[in-house]
Amino acid sequence: MSSLDLQLCASFSSGLEKTDFREYYRIREYAEGGQYLIILSSPYVRRTIAIGRAIGRAAPGGSIVAFRGDLGAGKTTLARGVAQGLGIAEPIISPTYTIIAEYQGRLHLVHIDAYRLSDDDEFVQTGGDELLGSPGSLSLIEWSERIAGVLPNETQYITMVVKEGGNRIILIEGDWIENIDWQRFKIPYSIDLQLASTLSKRYQNDCPVD
Repeated sequence: MSSLDLQLCASFSSGLEKTDFREYYRIREYAEGGQYLIILSSPYVRRTIAIGRAIGRAAPGGSIVAFRGDLGAGKTTLARGVAQGLGIAEPIISPTYTIIAEYQGRLHLVHIDAYRLSDDDEFVQTGGDELLGSPGSLSLIEWSERIAGVLPNETQYITMVVKEGGNRIILIEGDWIENIDWQRFKIPYSIDLQLASTLSKRYQNDCPVD
């Protein structure tokens, strides 16, 4: 199955369940929430922001969304869209040095940038773990790979990968986040299962961060 070439549009909500992607989840070793694997394509900033807005509008209180992806993948851009979806007008800047930034909108947005953290313990020392999942909040975590050990099972995951030409491939996994109507973001994009497995392996919790 790893060489199977699939035409992926917006989602697999029409019936392709995660169990159909055995190789993907054999590499990952577990399935992170939800039933389907959602793969979106974003060739430009406006679409990434629009995807974020959809997430912000749909997010229930107490949610945690973990972003994974290399430098320049578009994590902060996506976070800006989420903030807009929450009705936050303030400019969103990644809190690289302060680690945590907070904003008030429909939900209390907790924006975390774990890039400068060495491990879970350092994050706990900041008190950030106490903010995760608090009632009426939405926690967004950039560089979540660095604090994977403190993330609860209900965490939603977004993996962002930059392809040639600057197109972003956005993999979305989690219970409520998969139930967003992604059909309006349909942009056909060819990707094979072997590539999906490789991308997934790259972001396993025990992989070193570049």
